[in-house]
Amino acid sequence: MLFRIKEKTNHLESVPSNWNPKELELESLLLAPEDGESILAESIFGEPLLLVSNQVRTATKKRAELLALDRQGNGVIIELKRDAGRLGVETQALQYLADFANYRGADFLKRFSADPAKAEQMALGHFGDNAAIKDINQRSRVILVARSFDESVFALGEWLSSKGVAFRCISYFPLEVGGTHYLSFSVAFDHSTDGLYQLTFSPTVKEPGIYWHNIAEPDEKWWQFLVKRGQIPACFQDSPGDQGEKILTKYVAGDRIVAYARGAGALGWGVVKDPKLYKLLPPGDPDDVLKGGGCRHRLPIEWRATAKSLSAALPAEDIRIEFNIYHPIRTSVSMDTVRGEQLLKKLSARFGSAKET
Repeated sequence: MLFRIKEKTNHLESVPSNWNPKELELESLLLAPEDGESILAESIFGEPLLLVSNQVRTATKKRAELLALDRQGNGVIIELKRDAGRLGVETQALQYLADFANYRGADFLKRFSADPAKAEQMALGHFGDNAAIKDINQRSRVILVARSFDESVFALGEWLSSKGVAFRCISYFPLEVGGTHYLSFSVAFDHSTDGLYQLTFSPTVKEPGIYWHNIAEPDEKWWQFLVKRGQIPACFQDSPGDQGEKILTKYVAGDRIVAYARGAGALGWGVVKDPKLYKLLPPGDPDDVLKGGGCRHRLPIEWRATAKSLSAALPAEDIRIEFNIYHPIRTSVSMDTVRGEQLLKKLSARFGSAKET
């Protein structure tokens, strides 16, 4: 809810909204990719969700708004309501859950995606190459999106979580100011089962790995700048604590990063030396070079081998054929270590030492 301050009384009063998007309009807004093709906005859902299908028909001939996969391969049913979420909304989602939970692995993709072959490649680019297609949808979960929620919905969510079904409610508030439409989102309820999400901390030291990292803009001058300055970027809202900061601060010293540009391929690789040097550039900083600003989250990297131009990149299709590594569809995606090592050798041989370029 948004409030304004009444100047005379210094009290808060709620701001009414004359704009109330319909369910299909809300669905189209949520489908707009924030970080790569077919990834639902991480800043809304709190995690990157790979879209499998929208308006998918169930065995009972009903249609679920959105069906996605989370980072662990769990099926995620996302149900949207333009008004309040009351008793009955969640039972409708449970009917979908009962249908979708019957499908596993490649069968899940064949049943619910329009292009199963493409969906499989997208899934590998979402999970990283350590994920197996056969493990898709071993567990399913529910996310409800509505203006508000009745307490009965939360009560059922408590019961579902006790039975091992993760249940989340996200509320939204539409606002129109001067002809411009705004939407705000907040988590109203979230009971998730253990092991559903990747841990944010561990009692043991995280071992360095190999990661794809999308440089965001497939632009020649931008790539040359990143090489010269020894940086990798992240975008999102360019604000403290957003997904861009979380992505760059998850890296540890020794992580090896393969730079990727959409439409070009792998541009080289480097090593993270000191993750503590991460910074969010202020607007107008000398390193804030993208046209119109943006991608101001930065992390220093020591480049080991880099392409002289985007046209010299190792194409994603060649990498898939030779190493069975799929291109990333998120900003950062882990690679299988053995195959990743082979790719690094290939890039070093192709581009030579970064000091020589």
